[in-house]
Amino acid sequence: MSDEWRKRPTLIDSWDGSIDTIMSLDENGTTDLAGIRKQIRNNFMNPSAITDRWFTITGVVINRSDFPYFRDSISSVKHAHWNDGKFDYKQGTKRVVFHSSEIRKRVGPFNPKVINYGQFMTDLSDMIAAAPVTVYSASVDKYRHVVQYLYPYHVYTLCLEFIVERYCRELRANGRTGMLLLESRGKREDAEILKFLVNFLDRGNRYYRPEQLSSIKGIYFNPKWSSLHNGQASFITLELTDLISYPIHKFVRSNTRDKAYDIVETKLFNYPYPSGYGLKTFP
Repeated sequence: MSDEWRKRPTLIDSWDGSIDTIMSLDENGTTDLAGIRKQIRNNFMNPSAITDRWFTITGVVINRSDFPYFRDSISSVKHAHWNDGKFDYKQGTKRVVFHSSEIRKRVGPFNPKVINYGQFMTDLSDMIAAAPVTVYSASVDKYRHVVQYLYPYHVYTLCLEFIVERYCRELRANGRTGMLLLESRGKREDAEILKFLVNFLDRGNRYYRPEQLSSIKGIYFNPKWSSLHNGQASFITLELTDLISYPIHKFVRSNTRDKAYDIVETKLFNYPYPSGYGLKTFP
């Protein structure tokens, strides 16, 4: 594979045969610490009043050999509820993209006036439950982070390190290769994330040497819809990650289980004992 991805945020539209696995990433919450500091000043004696405390990044790993099954599975759900799996968005007719917040709000293609929402949720849950994936998730309690550290780490890069470390450890243990796929947020944001990740892979940190991270063979940034197919195709591993990340974030934030988390939990690395492995909280 070309090393062009190291120089600038790059889109990937096909899976190179030399790569065994792909980890797609998504996040929930905000990285803002200034707001947390302000809340602490106003609610120092009442930590339970602090809002927006948690930030989560989740990585969902799928093997190359399992991808065709997953592709057919998610496609069947879309075709079961929308004509040709497409919807008339404001920007035109495009492939339906599963977006967690839109599904929860029941808007756009997920409006009960458009589909049988109850049956769709059943089919969606069954698809996620059957998905052949492994999940790694890291969450930071920003309140405790700010209180505990005079110079707190940036929560986004901190979560990324936790996840990539664990992904690489498993890749090396099994003699496999992988790549990272993130949803494109904009040229500046993507460039900053890429710079951090390339530097991390090249230099390591105090826990991992560069050679221990060398199983990662690419870092890519894709939008929700494929620009190469005029919105008629989407990047389905990013969609699955979006669906899986929110239930984890909600569980970590509220310590309350629901059906969605019960399904996702079984995918966490080292389940039924994922704490510190597939499910990392800090500090």
